[in-house]
Amino acid sequence: MTPARPVRRALTLGGLTALSTVGVVALPGGRTLDNLWQLLAYLVPFVFATETIAALQPAWFARWRLAELAGVASFAVVFCVFVPKMFDRVLANDFDGFYSLMRILAPLLILIIVLPYRLFGARPAVVRRVAYASMLLMLSGIEDLLFWVWRGEPVPARWDWADHITVVLGHEASRTEAYLFIAVHLLAAVAVLVWPTRAGARLSEPHAEPPLAVRSE
Repeated sequence: MTPARPVRRALTLGGLTALSTVGVVALPGGRTLDNLWQLLAYLVPFVFATETIAALQPAWFARWRLAELAGVASFAVVFCVFVPKMFDRVLANDFDGFYSLMRILAPLLILIIVLPYRLFGARPAVVRRVAYASMLLMLSGIEDLLFWVWRGEPVPARWDWADHITVVLGHEASRTEAYLFIAVHLLAAVAVLVWPTRAGARLSEPHAEPPLAVRSE
């Protein structure tokens, strides 16, 4: 692989991430998802961002502690942007606004977690496994179930609020359907984590340099 190819790939994927993010921002906000296509549209920037991170080369961040700065900057985005905005929406009794921010924050946290993996030398396959398994966990609806568990209240018989499940099933989920939906997604997440990396992909990934964490000490 020529030195220019990884740069072109990362820039192309980064551009696609930015364009798809702009498209998602233009979608209607609020709590509800109107259809399956809208749900998939929300996931497109996440997929492109994951592939962008996987395409980054740790050697690019070996100087000036750029990897460490990227980690701190990622936390700053959450702490200095999302935290005050979410508190503001709570104080304004604007749950729709709060939920819209949470819908962005959840996948963003996944990306913030996998970014240091790559910058400190993890293979692209590791980034993809962690990111896509976490995405399946995010989509499973497990947090909807645990909401009622932590409150100590019975789980409702109809899950009329879980629109991400509704648009997939085509109707409001019953409690049993919701449990099955969660189980399928959790099993899929486990399958992603244990899925073996293809031999060809392993051979094509550069691994001659030691992890960045070693080189930067």
